[in-house]
Amino acid sequence: MTIRHTLIILIIGIVSFWATLCLAEERIWLKAKINGKPAKLCFDSGSSVLALCPQTVQRLGLKFMQDPTNRFPPTVLPGHTEVCNMTLEGTEGKTSFLILDLPAYVSPYADFDGLIGWWNIRQNVLQINAVAKEVTFLQKVPTKTAQWAQLFLLTNSSTLDLQMPHSDRTNGVLCIDTGDNGGLALPEQAWRRWKETHPHIPITLETAFTPDDGFFVTEEAWADQIFVGPVVLKGVPIERAGPAGATKWGAQYEGTLGLAALKRLDFIVDGNNGLAYLQAKKTRPPAHPHNRLGAVFVPTATQTNQAVARVVDGGPAYEAGVRNGDVLLQIDDVTVKGWTYDWLSRFYMPAGTKLKLTLQRDGTNFTTTATLREILHPSPNKNK
Repeated sequence: MTIRHTLIILIIGIVSFWATLCLAEERIWLKAKINGKPAKLCFDSGSSVLALCPQTVQRLGLKFMQDPTNRFPPTVLPGHTEVCNMTLEGTEGKTSFLILDLPAYVSPYADFDGLIGWWNIRQNVLQINAVAKEVTFLQKVPTKTAQWAQLFLLTNSSTLDLQMPHSDRTNGVLCIDTGDNGGLALPEQAWRRWKETHPHIPITLETAFTPDDGFFVTEEAWADQIFVGPVVLKGVPIERAGPAGATKWGAQYEGTLGLAALKRLDFIVDGNNGLAYLQAKKTRPPAHPHNRLGAVFVPTATQTNQAVARVVDGGPAYEAGVRNGDVLLQIDDVTVKGWTYDWLSRFYMPAGTKLKLTLQRDGTNFTTTATLREILHPSPNKNK
């Protein structure tokens, strides 16, 4: 099998990696070799760059070439590594890497070596299986896709973006972001309209980080059915998108499909001919790992180690007496001194789990117990 790779460096690249610390398993990993040494790269189709973490550069013994210009986004060090050999899917090429400079409170997982964006593998036929969390490089587009919906790729985009045709002959833009573990992210106005027509749907919160949007909190809910261009997704988490999509595409931006949404699709992309093939799955949706506390604790602008509460009304945290602005000091026996997997992951534990929370409000410490519950799930008798 012959696979063509374009392994290049984009000096002005936009990294869209969502560092949700508690969901390390919700990623598509590609195994590569750099100068003969193994590296584990996250496939992020919402990114245009090929980048490594500083500790990976050090482990691989690569030299860093400093660039004095300001042509780099704030989450990338100004420069690049020396040219090296990279092997991916049996094909070897010479390339150079940018180096990620993420804030400490969104540092990725211990086994995260870096990421590979869409631009670097765009000249291939790829089957993206979000359920199995794998990418398969194909020789050609399978004949079964003749019955699937087809959308054109935006070939002038360095990320994986699709044209959404309208009846008035205009086009919207649907972004595909495998670096995002969420479902369908809707722009602000579309999200508000959806909430207005579904006033009783339970909502939880998530924290995310992108270099464009920074660290932000987003609402997340569950849609039993929602239209995405020519296909109907059944049983998918939906959320409010960060502002980056609208900033990039303006009024054309119609949303982003993350991994949880891609789990509800059969999806093949032909980068050579600029086409994507989509088919909605009819199976019952898988359980969606989500924040079962109904609250998040986020860093303040001045004290990044301080975990300040944002709470959904009526959620488990709210029922336990937690309110906006409370500072989290301890969960069970884990003291909150920084942004670590030990306490962040506890919000995603099974429904029925009891969490003992020690908090501070107006200088006074207090303790309460919150019971996690399933917030995002299909409505009764749906998606069978």
